[in-house]
This record gives sequence, structure tokens and C-alpha cells, in this order.
Amino acid sequence: MNNIYDKINDMDFATDEIDLSDLEKARLMKVAKAYSKKSYKKKIIAIACALILVAGFGISPARAELVKVATDVKVSMMEAFGASPDSYKYVTSLNQPISLGDDDFVIGNLAFDNKFLFINTLRKADEQDTKLNSTIYKLVVNGKTYKLRGSSGSEVLLEDGKTTSENLMLNFDEEFPSIENADVDLYYMNGNATKVVSLKADVNTVNDENKILAENMPLNNQAKISLMKINPISLTCLIENLDDGYVYDLEGLDKDGRKVSLDERLMEDGKASFVYNASFSDLSLDEIRDGREIKFSLKASKRNKESGKETDGNYQTISEFTCSCN
Repeated sequence: MNNIYDKINDMDFATDEIDLSDLEKARLMKVAKAYSKKSYKKKIIAIACALILVAGFGISPARAELVKVATDVKVSMMEAFGASPDSYKYVTSLNQPISLGDDDFVIGNLAFDNKFLFINTLRKADEQDTKLNSTIYKLVVNGKTYKLRGSSGSEVLLEDGKTTSENLMLNFDEEFPSIENADVDLYYMNGNATKVVSLKADVNTVNDENKILAENMPLNNQAKISLMKINPISLTCLIENLDDGYVYDLEGLDKDGRKVSLDERLMEDGKASFVYNASFSDLSLDEIRDGREIKFSLKASKRNKESGKETDGNYQTISEFTCSCN
């Protein structure tokens, strides 16, 4: 198996342990790098899903805070992910308390876009405890199973100082169908404990509002933008024919110098998925959707195998392109 999430999906949780290669560990750790760099009024805690997974399988040093659920705090999808105000039409708000193993939490909101599930979870912050956060490893939509391929996100301490909001983007192996009021089962794990959370949700209906920025656009070095699209939930870009030996960043500027930032979230077989990062962007999704012209730069940094780090932090521009919403 060439993907860590294949191993997770195929585990017998009652008996199995899991071994990760150095490369798999590095890839899991990578998604935390950006979230320790910036904060606004809320304190950014450098906890990504990768770290949670690493902690879950006994690989130090990552551990999530122990939490006891707080049910009186709600976070909108716009607050969690920087989605457009129009996103409310495509968001399922649960505010459902869950207990699994030593973890008590509230599933706040979730939304589906293409192959991605965006979900935010609330917990009571407790600095004295170090239990593990529960994680989703697969889901079922109307009887069809979708396996996790990658995940990333952050955990923020809310302004009340007592509650954390864990905001995750989960990438699955297939695009979800567009279904209203679908039967959805979320498969959670916490150590050896598992739980299925069943709910009704609109799945991938946001694609009705997709706007295309680029499609089948050639770049330098034989790379190609398969599809770059935006909707009220997020901005995503899939680029093919990239070198797996590099880590990539994608940034754009409008005519006024205002920035939009997309993070590389998954790289498989030379295909990289980039997703809008609201925390590092000056432009909102609505501003990008208004049709303004944006000049993008694709930057790359070579993986550093000798140091054990993902890269040395030096990025070079390998391609530039300009586009706007159709």
C-alpha cells in the first residue's frame, strides 16, 4: 500500500498496530507547518490532523489536548474555514455531542465539496490533560464507502478562552455525488475504539455554483492545471505532472497586491491538490469570485532527505499564470 490512509482503513482496530515509514511520518507532519505561523485575535494552536494521527499511533511528540465537551458554543463554517456567507445553503449544522474513548466533543458543521469533507469540532480546552482527539478514517454516503486519502487542518482557541474549534479538511478517494438529504455515516476512531455517527446531509450540492478559473491549462515543465475552481465553500486547484521530490506553494496577487494563498494538501503520482487558506489570504472567496484578474505563482522547494526535514524552506517560482472566474 502506498498511502498511510490505506493502512488505517485496512486495520483491525481490536488487534493491529501500524508501522509508518520515515517518508509517511514526514508527510503526516508536513500539514502542520503553516498553522504555527500566524494568528489573529484567536490563538492558533499548531495541531493538525497529521499530528493527531501521529500521536494516535504512539509516535512522539504530537498530542492533542484532552477535552471535555462544551455544548453552548457554536462556530459557523465561515468562521472555521473562511467560506463565503452564501455557504450556509450547503452546510449541515449538527451541534451533536459525541463520546468516544476518552474524547468528548461536539460535531459542529460539515460541508462537502468535490472529494473534500470540511468539518469543525468543538471541545473544552484543558491544559492539564493530554488525551487524543478522535479522527474520521472513512465515510459512507447512501451505502457507498469512501476512504480517506489525506487530511489537514488546525485547532484554534476561541475567544471565550475555554473552547477549542478543530477545523479539518478531509480528502477522500473519489468525488462525492451531488445528493440532497443523503444518508451519511462518519466512521471515527480513537485508539482502538471506534464509533459510527449517522446523519442526514446535503452532499456536494455546492458544485452547482462552481466557477472555473482555469482548466487544462499548460504550465512550465510539462505541468498542467487540470481544474481550478471556486464556489462558496472553497477554492481548489489540481495540478498534474509535478515532481514528487518537491513541496509546492501556490499564491496569487490581484492588481492591488492583495494576496490569495493555496496550500498543497495532497500529492500522489505527480498530482497535487491545492486548497484555499483563509488565514494567509487577503482576498475573500467572494472577492475572488467577482471576476477580478489574479496573477498566480507556483513555487517549489526540494525535499531534503538528508536533514530529515520536508524542505530547507527555500522556494523558487517554477511557473506563473493569470486567470479570473468565468
